[in-house]
Amino acid sequence: MRKINSIMLTVMVIGLLTSCTEKTVKQSKDRSVGGSSEILFVTQNEEQWNGVIGEAVRGFFEAEQYGLPQPEKTFKVVNISAGALNDMFKKHRNLIIAEINPELPNPIIESEKDWMSAPQYAIKIKANDAETWVSVFNSQKEKIRKQFDKNERERLLAFYRPNANTEAINAIKNKFGFTITVPKDFCIAVDRDRYMSITKDAETKELIMNLIIYELPYKTESDLSESKLIKVRDSVVRKYIAGPTDGSYMVTDLEFVKPAFKTLPDFPAGYAIEMRGMWNMAGEFMAGPFISYTIVNPTRNKLTTIEGFVYYPNKEKRDYLRQLESIIYSLKFNQGTTSL
Repeated sequence: MRKINSIMLTVMVIGLLTSCTEKTVKQSKDRSVGGSSEILFVTQNEEQWNGVIGEAVRGFFEAEQYGLPQPEKTFKVVNISAGALNDMFKKHRNLIIAEINPELPNPIIESEKDWMSAPQYAIKIKANDAETWVSVFNSQKEKIRKQFDKNERERLLAFYRPNANTEAINAIKNKFGFTITVPKDFCIAVDRDRYMSITKDAETKELIMNLIIYELPYKTESDLSESKLIKVRDSVVRKYIAGPTDGSYMVTDLEFVKPAFKTLPDFPAGYAIEMRGMWNMAGEFMAGPFISYTIVNPTRNKLTTIEGFVYYPNKEKRDYLRQLESIIYSLKFNQGTTSL
């Protein structure tokens, strides 16, 4: 049987989305479809889309993403009717299906990863009325978003991996004891002390996409406190990231968009602290978003921080920041690395 990840509220889950057979030959999945940060929401009628069901889904997924200078939605939700759910739409990367059945005694959630394509997360929520449907959705929406975020990262990494910059990957491995997937159009710009900067060869001079990596000794748990992480970040970027005029340097915005922190116990490389916010250039009218992750290197007793930041004045930046986030999520520590 195909493995099904189903969550049930008081009743047994029936077959998920399509029927299964006892002996199924495992085949490679088609590549999933859909625009960047796009969710396909399937409803039975326009009333569901325009009513409380659609409002709940749009209100959550189309909320403004924190830490961007211009308002941008976290996801874009696109609606089709159940009758239009053909084979092409079934391959959408991020898929939510709503079903209201007044005769259903209890609500049901059915979900599956890589149902008709990869990467994909498809979830179907059934309830006997709209209010119950919304209640079930609200109980699961954080989990759903987590899976959709993962799909977006996997889509980008699948594009980057075949033609990665092996020279940059090896340099990072030798210096810091971990690997990340560095796309071919990124190159090392600065390599000094325990600091490295990797920049994208952008098609336009206006766009700057950078990854920075730095490493410090890990002494106590207070090194992971919010105030300490901001202090360390400011000391590093002030030293290494200068502005276009003499005396200008990067700082963390602590006034208009304060950094937001999140602990990630299930970060792929281990327990991590995420910091998301805005940077400014002291002495210049320059600013942009950044996202950083600080992880304890398990083999070197050091704190590794890897950050991505974007500068693209008066343009949308969500997708560029997500690209950098995806690269960071590919981080893997090397086993057996000794402290330098």
